[in-house]
Amino acid sequence: MSEYMIMPKTKRMVTLAFFSLVFVMVGIFILASGSSIGPLIIGALTIIIFGLCFIYYVIVLIKREPAIIISNEGIIDKSSYIGPGLVRWDEIESFEFINFSGQLYLGIYTIDRDLVINRMSGIKKVFNQINKGLLETQVNIPVKNLNCSMDELVDAINERWEQANKKDEYQI
Repeated sequence: MSEYMIMPKTKRMVTLAFFSLVFVMVGIFILASGSSIGPLIIGALTIIIFGLCFIYYVIVLIKREPAIIISNEGIIDKSSYIGPGLVRWDEIESFEFINFSGQLYLGIYTIDRDLVINRMSGIKKVFNQINKGLLETQVNIPVKNLNCSMDELVDAINERWEQANKKDEYQI
């Protein structure tokens, strides 16, 4: 069975890049108009955070790589900056759709609850630790950013998940 690739929604990425740029400009305005330390810190943080978001979305738009690849090996998640890459079928416990802050995510529970965090380093590790405190799932894929329907996503995962489990049964 071939890989099932899901691209990010271009319109959504453009929108997110645009709003990131707007917030960078707001940060510049706050920084320029602030004379005390509070507005200076808020302005600088706004510029840094949303500037990095803007750069990320522009790179996603330029590279045009799949956000998700569902293969016989597992799920390769590149849907966000903190995506873990390949999560093998034998590392996955279950899947669940999760609604968090008004956004729907495909949540993946791994057998090892620290799997994703242990694979990361630097700022990605910090972001994943924060993410772990917000949601119980170890991998969270924003469904709204994917250029496919939920049914297509579920079907592609279930097909390969079942095939991987059958392969494991034959190896025992």
